Amino acid sequence: MLKTLDIVLIAVMISAAAWTYKIKHEAETLETEVAKVERRIALERETISLLEADWSLLDQPNRLQRIANVFQDELQLQPMRPDQIVRPDELPRRPVNLVPETGGNLGGYADSSDTVVR
Repeated sequence: MLKTLDIVLIAVMISAAAWTYKIKHEAETLETEVAKVERRIALERETISLLEADWSLLDQPNRLQRIANVFQDELQLQPMRPDQIVRPDELPRRPVNLVPETGGNLGGYADSSDTVVR
């Protein structure tokens, strides 16, 4: 005759087997998804290398010179002059807009409706 402890142990073993099967099935599903993602990554890397090779072919100086010569009348390209190259400190600075917003959150501005900081 089965005792209560035997029945409890059988139930624990059955639930442990079911839990193990569930975990194994989830791991196999995740492994399949990882394999799909790895294949997509490999395909994207291959595409990137193909595009880089294509870009290097399109960006060859002699090819660009031939195209510039063919379309010289339309483009009217000229060689760069040394005075066209500037240092970063010679570039004009972007203007700073210090006008506070009206109403709502002032974002750090003092609340004064009649004063505009410029």
